[in-house]
Amino acid sequence: QKTTTDNNFFFLPPPPHKPGTHASTMSETASFVDPVFLARFGLTRINCIDYFLHPLNPFRTSAKTSNEVLNMQGINIGTLMAWGTGSRPGPLSLQEGEDEYRLALERLTGEQYELVGLPNEWLGKVEMTPEELKQMSSLFTVRHVHRTSPRQVKVLGIYYILEGVIYKSPSVRGL
Repeated sequence: QKTTTDNNFFFLPPPPHKPGTHASTMSETASFVDPVFLARFGLTRINCIDYFLHPLNPFRTSAKTSNEVLNMQGINIGTLMAWGTGSRPGPLSLQEGEDEYRLALERLTGEQYELVGLPNEWLGKVEMTPEELKQMSSLFTVRHVHRTSPRQVKVLGIYYILEGVIYKSPSVRGL
């Protein structure tokens, strides 16, 4: 197998993924990385859901998600931060952009990916230094949920993105 290098990290290509295979059947040691996306866009809280929704990501569900519906409407954290909403004009802070994106997801039902938590020290900041953005971009947690109402969700999986590599979170039983 060929390996690629990036900043002294070695990445093996992801394991073969059959369309329609659900991530719950994948090994907890499997991973996914897209060095082209990372080199072109970097990875921040603003675009990590887009990164997770990469078509070749084996952890991504084959069903159409609410995130994809919002993307087709031009709604993502970045656009919400830049332009705001009808009731909340931009520019918005990262936290406000994430809040608006979460509210947009809550209005939809079906499978969704949620970005989990923002560290308290960054809450409410509209502009961030490059060092702060780089520090924020090393670890993200993504929840895969099935939403049946604005407040009723069933967690289908938890994933984390560490230094650009997506992993499935181990189950309690697996620990």
